[in-house]
Amino acid sequence: MTNWNKLQPRYEKKAYRIVQKHIKLILSRIPVDNTNLNNYEIIIDLNIHKEDVFKMFLELYNTIGIDYGNRVNKDLEKVTKANTLFNDYLLKEILLFLSNEGGIKITSVRDTLIQDVIKSIKDGLGENETVIDLRNDLYSIISKSQTFYKYQALRIARTETTSASNFASFKTAQNSELLLDKVWISVQDNRTRRTPFDHYYIDGVVQELEKPFYLGGSDYLQYPGDIKGQPADVINCRCTLSYKPRRDAEGNLILKTNM
Repeated sequence: MTNWNKLQPRYEKKAYRIVQKHIKLILSRIPVDNTNLNNYEIIIDLNIHKEDVFKMFLELYNTIGIDYGNRVNKDLEKVTKANTLFNDYLLKEILLFLSNEGGIKITSVRDTLIQDVIKSIKDGLGENETVIDLRNDLYSIISKSQTFYKYQALRIARTETTSASNFASFKTAQNSELLLDKVWISVQDNRTRRTPFDHYYIDGVVQELEKPFYLGGSDYLQYPGDIKGQPADVINCRCTLSYKPRRDAEGNLILKTNM
């Protein structure tokens, strides 16, 4: 069976490297030599593009989601036949998700990155700051992007590791021929949130595949990291899903086609 506790830190390290790589590339495209004390905010805003952030999320979901989805699929294949078009299916689902619902994530990361760069520059500007000083500050941010964006990159890596893996897992279950229930699995330690969103006591709760879990407040999530959740419900979440095939009175597996 797939061991999420072992995979999660590995995935998070991969995700962190992907985020840092893309942030460095995104920042390197800012035309520093075109900036001055009057236009630098506009220049930064115009040269950090949603399309580039989209590419970061696409690599994250393709790297982590595809791998984890395949692992879940293999677990399910032990009791049903393999799907030879599985990877193509997941790739299409990821692209569709990021192109539509994922726009919220992409816009949020882009806007936060712009705000962080501008704030860092403003904090460093003195009363007698020159254009050269400004450009040196911006060059410093770009050249030290791994330090500048470390906290945010770690947060994105952890959050999207959970979101990408559980999105792929959920889509895998939807694609299965088996009639499945899903089970919320949380990490049982003192870091697991309990209020206002319950990730601790929901551990082990079983739900029909297409019905969401209730986490508290107004949050109903199909899976951990679901984009429908509020930021306080999904950021830095480490939870995952498992699945229980339904059986008939004689213990035989129930297929969706038999319903």
